[in-house]
Amino acid sequence: MIGFEWALEGKRPGSYDEYGLLEWSDGRLDREVFDKLRHRYTAGTAGDLPQVTIGTARISENGEISHYLVLAIREWSGHHDFANRKIAYTRWFYVPYEQLVDRPVSYSSLYTAFAALPPAPRPPLTVDVPPYDPEAVSPGPDTLSAAALLLNGRPVCVIGADNVPMIDRLRFADTVAALLPYGTRTRFTAATWTSSTSEHTIKLSFARHAPEGAQAVVWGRPAESVHDQTPSKLCYRFYTRSDVPVTEMIARLARETEPLSIEKDRPKVLHLVEQSGCAAPETEPEPAPSPPDPPPTPPVSPTDTTDTTDTTDTTVAYRNGSGNAFTEALADALTYAADVRAAVEDLARSGTDPTRRQHLQRVLLQRNCFRSVIDPRSDADQLYARLVDAAFPPEEMRRQPSQDVADLLICSPSTPKTVRRMLVPLLDAVDAPPAGRRWTWRALDRRVRLAVTLTGTAALVAAAVVAVFLTLGDARESPPEVFSPPPAKVVVQAPADQRYAAQVFAERLRRDGYAPAIEPIDPATVTPPVGMPAVTIAYDLDVLGAVSGGQYTGRDVREDLRAWGLSELADLRVTNPDVLLVKDGIKPERFLDRPGEGDDILVRNTIGGEQLRALTERGVRLTTVPAQEISRRLAEGSAAAAIVPENASVFEGYRRLAPRDLPLPQRRLVVLVNNAVGEPMRQDLLQVIGAADLGHAPQGDPTLKAKALVDQIAPVVDPTPQEEPEGTTSFPYALFLVVVALAFVAVVLLMWRPARLGGTVSRHRR
Repeated sequence: MIGFEWALEGKRPGSYDEYGLLEWSDGRLDREVFDKLRHRYTAGTAGDLPQVTIGTARISENGEISHYLVLAIREWSGHHDFANRKIAYTRWFYVPYEQLVDRPVSYSSLYTAFAALPPAPRPPLTVDVPPYDPEAVSPGPDTLSAAALLLNGRPVCVIGADNVPMIDRLRFADTVAALLPYGTRTRFTAATWTSSTSEHTIKLSFARHAPEGAQAVVWGRPAESVHDQTPSKLCYRFYTRSDVPVTEMIARLARETEPLSIEKDRPKVLHLVEQSGCAAPETEPEPAPSPPDPPPTPPVSPTDTTDTTDTTDTTVAYRNGSGNAFTEALADALTYAADVRAAVEDLARSGTDPTRRQHLQRVLLQRNCFRSVIDPRSDADQLYARLVDAAFPPEEMRRQPSQDVADLLICSPSTPKTVRRMLVPLLDAVDAPPAGRRWTWRALDRRVRLAVTLTGTAALVAAAVVAVFLTLGDARESPPEVFSPPPAKVVVQAPADQRYAAQVFAERLRRDGYAPAIEPIDPATVTPPVGMPAVTIAYDLDVLGAVSGGQYTGRDVREDLRAWGLSELADLRVTNPDVLLVKDGIKPERFLDRPGEGDDILVRNTIGGEQLRALTERGVRLTTVPAQEISRRLAEGSAAAAIVPENASVFEGYRRLAPRDLPLPQRRLVVLVNNAVGEPMRQDLLQVIGAADLGHAPQGDPTLKAKALVDQIAPVVDPTPQEEPEGTTSFPYALFLVVVALAFVAVVLLMWRPARLGGTVSRHRR
């Protein structure tokens, strides 16, 4: 059995509302997470339903990242809205990836299990899903091409499948995912149909036309573009030249459950694909510390009269025979790669352990560091440096075989000068005297001792002169010390789902010298502080009811707020209406049409007088009680009917209604400020409100997104450094430079001939 969480997206029958979340499960994920994910995986309108979207989610829980597999099923609900348009429901299901590590399943099996559930499943939230079956996967040329093209880091779009049933398109996505390590499903996204004009980030999609920037694959045919780039070409070669049956290859990949990114972990993904197709997984022992074989003879003898300035590749023999197939394949691909920088990076990242670094060293030696490919480029030095850093890190240079290869590269005339220049200090560091050996002062030459003594004396004299002049300069009249007052504190109040807006306001105020403090609030019980500037983001009726205890008219909400010392700065264009909850088995007409004794509807006691009068004139019977009492009675099931906010209307055993002729209160998400907020601060806040839609947060980290927005509105300007008056510090520094120059001349005169301090000469200079 596999546990899950769910959310239902759509709109109420006959309503004027836009699509939104109707219901959701009460588990580890909250509404904010569900709302963000449904906006992230919008794939456009599809007339042929059902359709399936596959996504992922990463949730931070107690400082740890939890991965979720997301499956969205979009289907017709059988209802119509006020314009008689058909309403589509999107059923979102979230499966913790940790449940699938030891028991993998396919997307098709998940779809079959979830499609049989009702729109709003009830606990226990578990489904029985059959285990993963590699025998059921049968890759074709199109699925092999699609899986390989994903390694290029760009989305893949399958075309020519307009008349293919949805379930077959879903099996296609299942097969593509099966051709990659199972851990990539923590980042794998797919959709059985997308609009060709919609902007989305789905990696594998189906559409009538491939969008700009996507790699196209025609249904049932191999893609020729798979040979255009190195990663896809290597991956396709591993698929088509496998030593084992495809079912065995897929079974091995299904056991690789470590979370991976197809783009960021591309070398590891390619390596796992390669290993899955090998007859026996490669296990290479750690190189033994025994004395090495004699190093090979350099490729050019001292008597050779051939012109060594030729830049053509000269193959150099290596003593260990053939290398690793994966490294050799990357090296082959670099020779004809369209993106040389990316190919160099892939080859460099292959050296993940000592054995693979020796394979990389062998490739550099045999192919002369790819001189014919890299030398003509303007960034040749950077590419050579990347290869040398990957093949010869400091810890690798302690191995004798690595020292031998570095020595051969330095001796070979075909090695680029940049590589030789980088390898020489690495070998010099190896040949340095051991740490236990100490040089004594008497061991130095007499002239060297004299030069060091004079240089040290001159440096001390120069430092003393500069210190004296600086001290005399400080003794003059010092400027008066200026004390700046501490920054004014500002409280920014916001509910949890408006964290982005709170961060934007706080960052803007911080740029103007304030000290903002973000305070999470409960929208139904918020009370702005008194005596200090405060910015509150909440629903207007909730704030008004909390500060007044229900003693407000409700006729003009803005005027009522001003009466309590609050000003509405902006309307964020987000509403939260009240709804009528009626217990299952009771007809709503009992409370709406001539209600009798005992047919009262519970309503919170903080409702405004105008709203209360409007409901009473409609003919309903009302009983005002605290909001907490209403929630308790609804949870117990002892209330027959109640009027509650829409965002707090999920109670088991109750139907949610919104009768058109019932004047239910409407809340607006607003930005409020108290009387302590001055006009400059108001202008800062209005500048932010006018620059972005704060009611709908963008994807990503709210703090980083807020800083990026404020950088556009009020960029940080570095203060211009104040120049010191002329003549205040020039003389002591000029004197210091003169003394140092004289000391340098003295050293040159004393050391007019080369003097060595002892030690050994590196092997490549013998």
